[in-house]
Amino acid sequence: MSARSFFLSMNNQLPAPDGLTPGGQYWMDPAIWPPPEREPIDLFNYIALPAIGAVATIVTQLIEPGYNAIIRAYGNNYVGGGWVEGSGSVTWQIAIDGAPAPGYDLILGSLGSPSNPVVHPCGIKILEGQTIVLSVTNVSVVLAGQLSGGRLMGYYYPKEYDDPSAGGNP
Repeated sequence: MSARSFFLSMNNQLPAPDGLTPGGQYWMDPAIWPPPEREPIDLFNYIALPAIGAVATIVTQLIEPGYNAIIRAYGNNYVGGGWVEGSGSVTWQIAIDGAPAPGYDLILGSLGSPSNPVVHPCGIKILEGQTIVLSVTNVSVVLAGQLSGGRLMGYYYPKEYDDPSAGGNP
């Protein structure tokens, strides 16, 4: 065995420093660096405002087996009269498998708009088999043909990219 091959075999037995895989490759977080195999998500819809006390789904997406997803941008809005931004008479929610995403339980106003969504600072992660839903609740607005719109944008990626031991992003 040569000195070089001995060194490499011993080096591979050492624990990898932060950010490196055991093979010496840098691991890149797929929430920050989208993998080359990513597929886009762009869910966009408008619905009629539901009746007082009712909840309605604006957009929903099930994440397929073998993939995880990151929502990088979102938007929601209200179209019509009888509502004041921030009043709480209409609220929105972004939920993953029925549980509110952290910080997105009772959204009191527009987060951007479907035509001009807001970019999330680090993305909302959804795992394979989970469902993400953007919904609207009419707390107290009398119906007169109002609409609520929403948009979720991001990407799917192979779930192996979440495991640094699988080689990270080449």
